[in-house]
Amino acid sequence: MVYLDENIVDGYSDAGLINHWIDKLAVEQGGGDVVLGARRYEIDTPIVLKSGIRLRGEGAAVTRLVAGADLDGPVVISENAEALEMSNSWLVSEGVPARFRVSDLMIDGAEGGIGSALGAGCGMYLYGKGFEIRDVQISHMKCHGLVSTGSARGGQEVWLDEPEALFDLRISRCGGDGFIMRGPHDSIIRSAIIAICKGRGLAVETNGRYNGACDIEFCHAYATDGIAIDLQAKVKAGFLQGDTGRGAGVRIGGSNKTYIDRIECFKTRGSADDYALDIVAPYTQVGLARVRADWGASGVRIAAPGCQIGQLDIDGQRNTGGPLADTENDTTALYVRGAYSRIGSVNIRNFPKGRGIVLEPGRTGIDIAGSTLNCGEHLAAEGQHGTDLRLNMLMTTAETYTALPSSADNFALRTLRS
Repeated sequence: MVYLDENIVDGYSDAGLINHWIDKLAVEQGGGDVVLGARRYEIDTPIVLKSGIRLRGEGAAVTRLVAGADLDGPVVISENAEALEMSNSWLVSEGVPARFRVSDLMIDGAEGGIGSALGAGCGMYLYGKGFEIRDVQISHMKCHGLVSTGSARGGQEVWLDEPEALFDLRISRCGGDGFIMRGPHDSIIRSAIIAICKGRGLAVETNGRYNGACDIEFCHAYATDGIAIDLQAKVKAGFLQGDTGRGAGVRIGGSNKTYIDRIECFKTRGSADDYALDIVAPYTQVGLARVRADWGASGVRIAAPGCQIGQLDIDGQRNTGGPLADTENDTTALYVRGAYSRIGSVNIRNFPKGRGIVLEPGRTGIDIAGSTLNCGEHLAAEGQHGTDLRLNMLMTTAETYTALPSSADNFALRTLRS
């Protein structure tokens, strides 16, 4: 274990000294702890993580890695990330660094430039196996906050080829996306809060090459200029909150292996063509979804076949602090175009100038049960083929619905006049 401030070597900058001790421990011991004190460290060259290295501060409030104006690259990068990415390496035997760790510190890019090297302007750029990132804050990066990439290959040779874990992350005020996860396989994200980024919040994606499959226990992304949570690869998630995103609060696309226990979307900024919860990946399964279509976007769109939502609550009441404060909602609560989709229970309300449930004609095997209240048009369903629809509609005399079932449909509609 090396306490950096007790092991100063003349002629080194802060970043140079950190890299000096990382190199020495990696060569002599195969890794070890580099402990940073409670102060500001100016980073003029990227800190390079190697196998077995554990870089630890004394807490994000006191240990700060600050990007220098001339930094050309990310603040922290794993060893040989660019070469490994180009060669599509996957195993430790191919030189992929393993079991490194970063914890208890802040990465601040407020004073940094963008540069031209791999990951330039990013807080962290990682290509590794079995690593752990814990209690780290990243803010004010000119580009992305954290980027994790990996190979599309799979398999393990030794115990070192194991899943990665990222715990208790705080990422904010970045010029690009907050957190891009492009692998490695089977990574675990537990408690990530991502805020006020110019791009997306959390983006799990394959990018045409990577396998970004991961488990997410909890992620809250908000106030992003892009989609708050954008899932374009295989994901198993416990609780996702996508608030104040632009275009969508949560978008699920790209993989037919996405399972989410609970989703909440609030204050999605956009137009009626945008949806707070947008599902475009087939066979997506969601246990509970609570959606507020109150800042301009519509509610929920199911645009792929075979999707299932156990319980769905959609409220169109306009938020008094939002961009459309106190105006009546004219968007769509629920739009379904995916065949063989099922919603066990849906509760829709407060779309007085908009539409409750819209089923695209010609879709087969849709199954929905629920209720609607205070909608200009409660239901639009015609030209279906094998749709089961069980709906209670509490309507005023000015409100309408359209239902033209075919002989293959089973509509059980009850209108309750208020």
